[in-house]
Amino acid sequence: MPTALRSGEERSVPGAGLGPRLQAPLLLVEDNAALRQMLSWELGDLGYQVRAAGGCAEARQLIERQPVCCALIDIRLPDGDGRELSAELADRVPDLQIVLMSGAHDLQPDPGLAPHVRVFLRKPVNLQRIHQLFGATGAHPRQCVSNGLSVP
Repeated sequence: MPTALRSGEERSVPGAGLGPRLQAPLLLVEDNAALRQMLSWELGDLGYQVRAAGGCAEARQLIERQPVCCALIDIRLPDGDGRELSAELADRVPDLQIVLMSGAHDLQPDPGLAPHVRVFLRKPVNLQRIHQLFGATGAHPRQCVSNGLSVP
């Protein structure tokens, strides 16, 4: 819980120094509730409009209702495989930029990651690396597409 600052105290801003704030809609799919919440806060501090889901079914529902430009998806989810979900979402949303992540150290990235998958990261993920990856896409809310409809 945030506490009030005393006179003269400074507080560091999460994500400061990581580059420009993108203000891009981002889908976060992570089954660990605590990690999902932490990443949502941190990505929100960077300007992302985070749509967080705990699994594949919830992610599908979110993307039907709200367009996204980029997605951070865990591979092992309680109701499916993040790699399959990423391929499905990429079919639905052209130019969707996806980063896959996993805490399972026995998983190896597929040798030929699909073109929509920018990279495979091991947990704990580096927020600066994620921000750089999505920032390199130039993603902007007006350029996002969902089900063929551009974001106004």
